[in-house]
Amino acid sequence: MTAWQIDRLGASPEQAGPDASEVPLKWAHDARTGEPRYIHDDEVVEHRCTCVCPACQLNLTPVMPGQPMRVRPTAHFRHPPGGQKDACTIVAARLAATHLLHEQGFIDLPRRTMSRTATGFSGRGYEVWVEAPAERGMIGSARLLDHATAELTLDDGRTLLVDLTGRRDAADGPDGRAMVTISLSDPDLAMLSPEDIRARLRILPDIRWCSHWQDRTLAARGDEEAARAAHDALDEWDATDEADFRSRLTSDLDEATAQRWRRETLLHREVKAILERARRIATPGLEVSARREPSDEFLGEWETDTLRMTWFSPPKKLELTDVQLEQRRGRIVPDVIATVDGSKISTVGITDTWVNDDFEEEIEDTFSSPWPSTVLVEVTVTHGVDDEKLQRIRQLDIATLEIDLSKLGGRLNREALSDLVVNQTLGKRWVHHPIFSIKQQRLDAALDAHPVTLRYKERLFELMRPRWLALPVSDWTVRYLEDVTTFHDANVRIRKAQRHHGDGPEPTLLGVRSDEWAQIMEAASALSAHGLPGADDPFLLDESGLIARLLSIQHNKGVGYDVRTGYQVLNAIMQSGKHNKRWDSLYAIAVKAYELETHFTGEQASKYKAWRQTLIDRIDAGDEAYLRPATFDALLSVLFPKMAEGIGRGYGRLTEQI
Repeated sequence: MTAWQIDRLGASPEQAGPDASEVPLKWAHDARTGEPRYIHDDEVVEHRCTCVCPACQLNLTPVMPGQPMRVRPTAHFRHPPGGQKDACTIVAARLAATHLLHEQGFIDLPRRTMSRTATGFSGRGYEVWVEAPAERGMIGSARLLDHATAELTLDDGRTLLVDLTGRRDAADGPDGRAMVTISLSDPDLAMLSPEDIRARLRILPDIRWCSHWQDRTLAARGDEEAARAAHDALDEWDATDEADFRSRLTSDLDEATAQRWRRETLLHREVKAILERARRIATPGLEVSARREPSDEFLGEWETDTLRMTWFSPPKKLELTDVQLEQRRGRIVPDVIATVDGSKISTVGITDTWVNDDFEEEIEDTFSSPWPSTVLVEVTVTHGVDDEKLQRIRQLDIATLEIDLSKLGGRLNREALSDLVVNQTLGKRWVHHPIFSIKQQRLDAALDAHPVTLRYKERLFELMRPRWLALPVSDWTVRYLEDVTTFHDANVRIRKAQRHHGDGPEPTLLGVRSDEWAQIMEAASALSAHGLPGADDPFLLDESGLIARLLSIQHNKGVGYDVRTGYQVLNAIMQSGKHNKRWDSLYAIAVKAYELETHFTGEQASKYKAWRQTLIDRIDAGDEAYLRPATFDALLSVLFPKMAEGIGRGYGRLTEQI
């Protein structure tokens, strides 16, 4: 069998189109050499060869060979009488094209492209394209395997199957072998001369790959790149991840919620990984604001200036020394807990003051408050830090940074997320910082001392004076002490509730913005209107201040203290440090005035006697640490009438203030 014989003669010939039988057969097969013969070849014209049909193998008779100018009829090979031509013309033309392709010596192969897709756990597909480059293959040999398939052997030893029908599907190649498909099914090919076929081969139409030598390698590379695309898009979730995730869920969790939690879990894990690698994080500046607005009593009849003060410090990059994921702190489990060297972080900032939105002044804040060593990071995807969690964070008093990815829009990839966490402040905010309360107190104090606020207070005082003076001072003293007792007793109950608190919202202590505090302030202002200033002094009203302690001694029970007896409060007073002794003479006066000693045990009486003697000795020695100013003597004498006589003697008071 020669190189140009068809190997698989038993293969069914291709069904020709309806006009194929009408096309003159101009190509045949040399029965001796197996070479293709064109009707005008010298061997055919000179009768030096025997020609057979390459498709049906019947002997053919040359008609008008060597007469290319004849058109009707034209030169052709004739089948024996009764022979069926079927697809003979097409097969013969393909045989000729394959032969001439071999003579040409090369075939230009297009690039091989392949699409591969990975599906993320979100259900989104990540498609990538991989390719092998176009190349020119040098042909070493060529043969027809059957009526529709040629095999080319390239110089480098690779074999290439060529489907000559042009009808094979692009993914319908034989496994492990390379195949291209070329459309050589046009019956008109059978009429072309060798020169015309060569010209056609030089611009082979629509060569398409069915399979490629590198398909498996390309598929593996494409799968890897598609998986990497899902990974980079933060949408990769393997079986181990799923098993670990499911182990933490309840069996009745709906799939939509589970899908959201998968996303959040992956983002939390990635932020931790980023922080572990980078060991730093960009944070926004700290900012605290306070404002004062005119009282409702001023509307329409007096100035209505609005006062605002804002303190802020610039953004910072924090250097991290340790990063942990989802470790419990108190009653919360933050996404990330990081440790920083607070001694290296400055909180110096500036304070701006605005009156009616008009800038008044800017003051540089040169005092740097200490930065905490622990920073919590909350990563939110759908819902931010809610009120309950914020309350728990505030109770822990730990600096907490929120990274709200829901506000960024679009899809995040790992590179963008890393840049956001490490270098950007977009989508970040401090939900809490220990410095907030410190700066808030300072801003409130500064606002209280501002001329605008002072004018408000003076004006309000004058407006309210007639109403306050309409009641006798005795009524206001009773109201004042009752309001102070109510305020502190409420906070004692709240502290108890906090210690035994469950999973619901934690009770919040009453503060200076509560209604109870406002009632105290009104009574204090009324006392001032009656000539008894100072009742609003924080030193008097603190939970361990003068008023709470004197009330505890007076009523032999804790006021502001979670204790049962007055002696327990007195015991706390007796154990106070040396820098808190100047008011001890007042407590001794109260013990005597309200006969608290009658409730002492023997041991308690002995301890008190020793403490009182030390107090007398230090006062008699003129130790100023034990001598009180006269600041509150007049007010306390009215609030606690039984103490008035003892206070009036001036014992334990600084001499120059008598």
